[in-house]
Amino acid sequence: MRLFILTETDFIHPSDIVYQKVLDIIEVGTTSAHLHFYIVGNQVPLAHQDLYTTYGNVTILKKHQAEKLIGEVTNAIVIHFGSELKGSYQFPHYFIPLSSPYLKQNIAWVTKWRQQRTFKKFIKKAVATFAINDWSTDSLHNEYPALEQKIQEAWLPVSLLPKLEWVDLSETRSELTQGNNYFLSFTPIDHLIDTLKEFSQFKKWQQTTMALVFIVDNNKQLEEAEQILKGYKFKDDILLKTLPDLKMEWLAASYAILLDGINFDKTSIIEWAVHYDIPLLINQNPSQPTSWMKAGEVFLFSEKQALFNHFKLYYKDEMYRQARAKMGKEWFVELTEHRSSNHFIKIPIDLKS
Repeated sequence: MRLFILTETDFIHPSDIVYQKVLDIIEVGTTSAHLHFYIVGNQVPLAHQDLYTTYGNVTILKKHQAEKLIGEVTNAIVIHFGSELKGSYQFPHYFIPLSSPYLKQNIAWVTKWRQQRTFKKFIKKAVATFAINDWSTDSLHNEYPALEQKIQEAWLPVSLLPKLEWVDLSETRSELTQGNNYFLSFTPIDHLIDTLKEFSQFKKWQQTTMALVFIVDNNKQLEEAEQILKGYKFKDDILLKTLPDLKMEWLAASYAILLDGINFDKTSIIEWAVHYDIPLLINQNPSQPTSWMKAGEVFLFSEKQALFNHFKLYYKDEMYRQARAKMGKEWFVELTEHRSSNHFIKIPIDLKS
């Protein structure tokens, strides 16, 4: 069976999430000797190409090469995360949404409307749209109730995350914050000032080199954040980065991670963080399923001094920080065992042509 996996999509950032999911699919598929994977993309990083081709049943193709090949074969399946391959619709397609246009902020309404229309088209045309955890299942069912029957929960384990040694993490901190420890924060732009105020209190309480790295959604938000930082007393300890540039190493090298205003598009980031024993501070969120509550410490960031008290607690009590990281790790093991024991469709071994 020829299985074409399309790596290009406008629906999810960072692209490393897509490339890691592709690796997860390949790893699960090694148990099926009849599968051959064609990884399709014009900009697949060399590091990921090297990882994929360590498996003997993987071929990397540019998009035009894949379009030519799929027109010549008689037996194929297409897996995608929100894209198309010309000439492939005679074969079954399976759509794996890792985000949704509904979750995108600060983009032009015309762009958002077009993306929503395209996203809905992908759900309709796919044999099945796979939600790979219960958070994405709930969100997609709420967004597309008329298409609920097309959305199925599936099982794709997280596998083969890079092993990062102490020297790797040290190099990451050197590149980001001149070697200083840092909190990594996924914060909506309209919550940025409040978070900065809480961080200011923490810096005043303890003269420390601790830094705060904000991950904003796009370049427009980056410009807004730069304006907010003008005149900020501790701006030398603040770093701004955009979500498309996010690297797995930034998560693994952080002291703790703040997750504010998140939805299912950040579930891969949560899984990666707990894998690397990084504790999570999560703003209380009505969209977060009960099954994800133990991934980190959940509280209301908007309560006065709540973030300040947590900055202080995590900084002064290393045993507490490690205990919270352990809690996340135990949660992930429990969630994985639960999902693997259920009769979900397993990607890619249960897919039918």
